[in-house]
Amino acid sequence: MEQAILDAMGAAAERPPRVRRPNLPDEPCAPAPERVWGWAVQLYALRSRESWGVGDFADLRHFARWSRRAGASAILLNPLGAQTPTLPYQPSPYYASTRRFRNILYLRVEEIEGADTVELAALRDAARRLNEQRIIDYDEVFRLKSLALESIFRAAPNPQGLNAYVRRQGAALRDFATFNCICEMHGPAWRSWPRDVGRVSADRVAYHRWLQFHADRQLARASREIGLITDVPVGFASDGFDAWRWRDHLSPGIRVGAPPDEFFRDGQDWGLPAFNPWRLGDARWEPFIDAIRGAAGHAAGVRLDHVMGLFRLFWIPDGMTAAQGAYVRYPAHVLLPLLANESRRAKAFVIGEDLGLVEPRVRKHLRRKGSLSYRLVWFEGSEPARWTHDAVAAVGTHDLPTVAGIWTRSEPEHRLHHLRDKLVSLTHLPDDTQPVDVAVAAYRQLARGRTRMVLVSMEDALGVHERPNVPGTTDEFPNWRIALPVPLEEIERADGMQRIAHEMKAAGR
Repeated sequence: MEQAILDAMGAAAERPPRVRRPNLPDEPCAPAPERVWGWAVQLYALRSRESWGVGDFADLRHFARWSRRAGASAILLNPLGAQTPTLPYQPSPYYASTRRFRNILYLRVEEIEGADTVELAALRDAARRLNEQRIIDYDEVFRLKSLALESIFRAAPNPQGLNAYVRRQGAALRDFATFNCICEMHGPAWRSWPRDVGRVSADRVAYHRWLQFHADRQLARASREIGLITDVPVGFASDGFDAWRWRDHLSPGIRVGAPPDEFFRDGQDWGLPAFNPWRLGDARWEPFIDAIRGAAGHAAGVRLDHVMGLFRLFWIPDGMTAAQGAYVRYPAHVLLPLLANESRRAKAFVIGEDLGLVEPRVRKHLRRKGSLSYRLVWFEGSEPARWTHDAVAAVGTHDLPTVAGIWTRSEPEHRLHHLRDKLVSLTHLPDDTQPVDVAVAAYRQLARGRTRMVLVSMEDALGVHERPNVPGTTDEFPNWRIALPVPLEEIERADGMQRIAHEMKAAGR
């Protein structure tokens, strides 16, 4: 049976699905900016002294304002997708319940209309004490914020603009709010829900709509300070809203991942459900369009995580490991024009995360559509001055070691310590140089290069040793839960932050 599955997958990999192609003009994505730079930020980690245990949209707005004054043009964010409102609260932004709506933990409670009419002091004090912990306690943040938000909702359930927002979002918001209500009653595993889920409270549905309205409003305020680049994850949680909403278009018994490579020897099993490429056309491509539009709202650009997924995805059947999976082709000839169309519609440029085992033809097609490529110090063998112009330059990503981790050899994956040679070659600095000085020198070289954009990791600028995520680990590492070591008020004055901003300006960015 297992071999039969692999044989079928292999056949699919050789034969792209025959699908109806929408009638779209053959035009490129929205144009990308020229010679700019910005920060790569994990929003949850960007806490101020006023945060409720996790970075939020107000922290983003304040940091965006400082960044623009420092000369930056953009901030790349982790995915902001909503999570199921149950405990334990899912920390991974790449395993969200939905790619359409926002994570309400990013709400700044005090800035919601009606908050000043509710007594919040005890909840606020308890939440701010969570900032003393480096590891984010999502469950407690969710509990405290929920108590506060429910109180504000009862006091001010109909803010100005809510009805218009609800009308614009249509049936998707109604279904999302209803799904959340049922999760609160029966748990998040919707495949195990009883046939009769019972009566759903209209007031509770209104509450979940109200939360999304305020999340949209606060994100919009932040976007007016600087260009935001939002992330489109390759997938979503198997028990979340998107998996429930698009259940008839998924391939049962299949998970998405990546094959073994230099960085991940056993491959990667992301646990994400896979769309059936033969059925996407039956849905009029709405699952893909919905994900792009959800990310492009209030964004100057969108980053497509694992952009190779437009061409092929690595399928892992139930009962098999990542090393036993196989590639299945997807209709890129349809998805690329749809992507370009949505990019122009939102006036948001596109960055494709074309890292890892990527075929040359993938980059060729993306380049023709005007998508920026990725070029990383950890992956490239040439000097930054020789990297392609239509690209984003960076040292690494959230899944890869930091400068400090590699330079000091504190990175727990010892087989990656050879990457230190790349830093030595790039910076020509002696062994006893401090990690922040190495980061400044590395980003100086990227700033002087040809790429349209340079993205600076906050972890590198602050000399942080831990990376946000170690793929393939669960309990071994606190993935997506590590806050930055100092509050926002100190981050903006940090030596590494100031010096890197200076290097960008000196290089004409």
